[in-house]
Parts: sequence; structure tokens; C-alpha cells
Amino acid sequence: MNKLNFLLLFVMPISLSAQQKLEFIEEKIDFSINNDLFSVNGIYYFANNSEQAINRTILFPFSKNTDSTVFKRVYNLTYSKNLSFRELNKAIAFKIFILPKDTVKINIAYIQKAVKENVYILESTRHWGQALQKAHYSLTFAPSVQIDSLSLKPDTLINHVYHWTKTNFYPNENFKVWSK
Repeated sequence: MNKLNFLLLFVMPISLSAQQKLEFIEEKIDFSINNDLFSVNGIYYFANNSEQAINRTILFPFSKNTDSTVFKRVYNLTYSKNLSFRELNKAIAFKIFILPKDTVKINIAYIQKAVKENVYILESTRHWGQALQKAHYSLTFAPSVQIDSLSLKPDTLINHVYHWTKTNFYPNENFKVWSK
């Protein structure tokens, strides 16, 4: 049996059943853009509905549209702990620990060089196999930045800040901000 078949038949089902205990249920993300930087500051909610503690590695992808990503922090807000992470090609990997029947909030913040098409990866939510119960997004843009278009239609615009609120959100495209 070749390695690929072994992975598909044995490792993947174990990973998928283990993944079902850990749920990605909500995110609150503040984006900002100026002439130089596209910034992301997000809080991600993970729930452990099982009777056992979970210690899991999370893969967090970011856009391929930029050649410079600087991570400011990966922090467990629930347990007040900095999380170490490993940088991969256009992603980071970090471990989270969640007690049984608990929810953990993880803060991830990073900056990228602003480009014409600024992208935040939403499609990876589909790998969890369920919709986000809640998603809240805001995009603050400097007055000097002219927004050409957005991939998601905003709910409101107030003083250079777009807002989105979603429930049962199962994104089929990434969040994109095109600027001139």
C-alpha cells in the first residue's frame, strides 16, 4: 500500500473524527488598511464539546498576494498565554489546549504590505465542515485610501469603517479589499 493510500484510509479518518470534537464556532476580526499596510487583528473561538481535554495543532493560512507578513501575536485570551507558532509557506501552525466542555479564544494579529488586492482567507472555514455560528468583521480605512471594491457586501459604513455581521456563515469566497 503506498503512503498516500495509507494516509487516506487510516490517518485521515482519525483526524476527521478527532476534528469533530473541536469546533471552530466564531470569529471577530478587525481589518485596517492604509497606504502601506493591511492589518488583521482577529479573535477566534474554538469549542471542545467532548468529555476529554484536547491538545490540537491548528494551521492558520494567510494570503499569497503578499510577500511580507509580520506576525504580532498568537495569544490564548482564555488562558492568558502566548502561543508559540511555526511559520510555514503562507501559513502558521500553533497548538491549542482546551479543557473538556470549554471554549477558548485565540487572538491572532499580523500585518502585510498593502497591495491592490488585499486578501484574508475565509475559505479555510469550510475545512471544519460546519458554518461559523457568528462572524463579525470591520474594515477601517485611512481617508487617503480609495476602496475600489469589496468581495463581501458590507452591512454598514460609518466614518471610514465598514461593518459585517454574519450568522451561520459558511463562506464560499475569501474576504478581498481592492484599493486604488
